[in-house]
Amino acid sequence: MRGRWWAIAKAEFLVRTSRLHRARWILYLLLVGAVLLWALAILPLVFSLLLSRFGDAFWLLVSTSLPGFMRSIMLPVWLFVLIIPLSNSLDNVKTDQWEILFSSGVQTRDVLLGSFLGKLPVTGLLVAVLAPLVVYPFAYAYGVSVLGQVLMITVLILFSVSTIWLSNVLSTALHAKIGESPRGDDIGKALSWGVVPIVAVPAFCVMYWMGSTAQMMGTEASVLFPSTWCADVLTWVAVYTGNLPASSMMNLEAYWLSLSPMADIVLLLLFTVLLFVGGFRAADSVFAYGAGPRFKKIAQAGPDNIVLKFFRRLLGQNFGTVLVTSIKDYTRKLQNVAKIAYGFFLSVLMALVMAFGPLGGPVGNRVWLPVITPIIMGMMLGMLAGVIFGGVGLFDSRNQLWIVKSTPSGVRTFITARVVSYMLIAIPYAFVPSLIAGGLLNLSLSDTFSAMLYVYTVALGCLWVGIGITALNPSYDSSSSSAFTVNTVVTIVISMITIIASMLLGAVAAIREGAFQLALVLGSVPCFTVGLVIAVLGTMRLNYSELA
Repeated sequence: MRGRWWAIAKAEFLVRTSRLHRARWILYLLLVGAVLLWALAILPLVFSLLLSRFGDAFWLLVSTSLPGFMRSIMLPVWLFVLIIPLSNSLDNVKTDQWEILFSSGVQTRDVLLGSFLGKLPVTGLLVAVLAPLVVYPFAYAYGVSVLGQVLMITVLILFSVSTIWLSNVLSTALHAKIGESPRGDDIGKALSWGVVPIVAVPAFCVMYWMGSTAQMMGTEASVLFPSTWCADVLTWVAVYTGNLPASSMMNLEAYWLSLSPMADIVLLLLFTVLLFVGGFRAADSVFAYGAGPRFKKIAQAGPDNIVLKFFRRLLGQNFGTVLVTSIKDYTRKLQNVAKIAYGFFLSVLMALVMAFGPLGGPVGNRVWLPVITPIIMGMMLGMLAGVIFGGVGLFDSRNQLWIVKSTPSGVRTFITARVVSYMLIAIPYAFVPSLIAGGLLNLSLSDTFSAMLYVYTVALGCLWVGIGITALNPSYDSSSSSAFTVNTVVTIVISMITIIASMLLGAVAAIREGAFQLALVLGSVPCFTVGLVIAVLGTMRLNYSELA
């Protein structure tokens, strides 16, 4: 007889495939067929055509450094499979739903197993897409047999299943702990953004510092990572089922592989067994969902600081109060602070890539450097600004919109206060990363100031785009609604188009006038203008529309 976990697994699968609607089984089978076609036919053909063009140089590179490259690739892939489902889960803390289940006699291990099995069919498709990408380049270089390729993919799938289980255990534990806090949902959304850099750092290292990363992963310290055990097992399979010369095999064993094949397999099996056994044993003791009553509580902002008091007095009692309330309402939410920190992280990471990555040669050119720095940072921070300050940040609920529209000049005053408050918050959002990038890249004071001005102007334009689009199609406080998805996509597309148009205008100005700083200022005009127009149109539409 099927246990309660089966009902939870079925419900989890139905929720995750809800966009497929009633035809989910047919469409899911079609997706499975497409993934199999991709893995067994399309990808091998594409790799054989592309990699054959590299000739002996590619074969020599991979055949002498396979363990390091395999470890370097497996680390971000492992973290991706581990962190991304965890991030998606934290974006929607479901403690209240679990409490309903526990009141009906459901145990935590039922939730743990059911949610894991429900995620597996969907996450498994992602693994099936990524696994051949890891296997085929090395299988082609080594001439690995069909049996060897099957073994490599099998090892990857088994390792991915244990990783998905680990992600599910961590997700359940975090949900249990976060659920004890009155700000649990806000903390969960903040953590969903905070864990993403764990994937981004190794991914950027692999993309821009592949050689150095491979050398680092070849050291003894990398043996501590479970991804290294899996990578070494894949290497052993590739070595002994391929056509690698005996001398190359001896070199790999002597200089790269510090553990025997059996040691790697035993470590991998122990890791998997301990994960499953430990997760089940800890389910009903560590993850204590039903420990006691919980209460919802709205996060409260503290008293006004000196800056907020200054704005309140400067702008008057009416508008100043609305402005200060808007600033405090935005900054009291941890998820908004996490989003801004995420923008900081990406922009500084790109500055590091430009300073010390493959672009270090052209970046060293003093003409190239002051131009490309603000352009890249403006594009990244600008598109993020449209999503961070628009989206769910404009209106918290339909009731709030009703109150705003019921007040004389309420919409105009409210939107103006939101825009001004976001413009103030965007000052450190744009200036701090620009200053850090200027210091890392040794930019002059004038170049750093130009970069700050350009990044801030582009961020303002994209910010206004996000506010205008959200005003045209309010999504309120739900990041899972269709309106939020549509608004996010439209905001990113419009921001990208206007930023590219700005770059073209700046390039024309630079070619004609030879003044790069002037080109940056002129290049920000289209984004700034389009954003302002969309914000005005959104305010007018919101002011005259009927509230359904």
